[in-house]
Amino acid sequence: MKTIGLLSVCVLLIAIKQTSSLPAPSDLPQPPVPPLSSLSSQILEFIINPNRTQLECSVIDEDIPNTQSGMIPVRYRWQNFYVFIDPEYNDNERNLINYAMNRLAQVLPCVRFGIWPIGSTPSGDYVHIKKLNGCFSAIGKQGGGQQMSLQSPDCMWMDTILHEMIHTLGFDHEQSRPDRDDFVTVQFQNVIPGKERNFIKHSYGQVSTFNVGYDQQSIMHYDSTDFSRNGQPTIVAKDGGAIGSTGDLRQSDILKLKRMYKC
Repeated sequence: MKTIGLLSVCVLLIAIKQTSSLPAPSDLPQPPVPPLSSLSSQILEFIINPNRTQLECSVIDEDIPNTQSGMIPVRYRWQNFYVFIDPEYNDNERNLINYAMNRLAQVLPCVRFGIWPIGSTPSGDYVHIKKLNGCFSAIGKQGGGQQMSLQSPDCMWMDTILHEMIHTLGFDHEQSRPDRDDFVTVQFQNVIPGKERNFIKHSYGQVSTFNVGYDQQSIMHYDSTDFSRNGQPTIVAKDGGAIGSTGDLRQSDILKLKRMYKC
């Protein structure tokens, strides 16, 4: 979440299958939306969550400061959100990524979502999803090919994939909002030394909240002990409530995306 920034980071799991090829954007008036897969949702749920416990997003480091959340300039927004999934991903991992694409396509019908097939040569503005070191993405459309890292297996969770894709669509973390101090307290004494910049707060001149209230359980919110040096909370809610993602898009997340993209 920033002009060029790298960032770290379960819903009923239904597998999605990539079936159609994606021609060059200039030749494609209506790119394909990832279709639902015929694979059993029970099979996929067992693969990624064999103990049937709540899936958790483990945050990987963010190393670049000066990020921006709810980016205001329209040049960072996508009309065609196309991704190229690196061939290193197996079918189950591709299905998870495809499901996240489908989930966001339902939220943003005014944005065209598509996946370049294996063996193709992507062009134009697109996201190359790779198995790099950690879970991170630039915020918003940067132009040309840009990278998103979804390390396997650490980042292969539905909420993590959605989280990173929302970064790419233009949003930073919830606790980076200008009004965050009205709702939560960042306890810097518990933050790992050198990682304080992960809790930067933006000004209203940098970002927009799109008139959506603060949500301490947004899919874009850190958990209470993320980047803790001692196991003690790094973020505490002023109302004493729970902090951190519930594992799926919240209504606040959906509303912010729709208002940003005017869907």
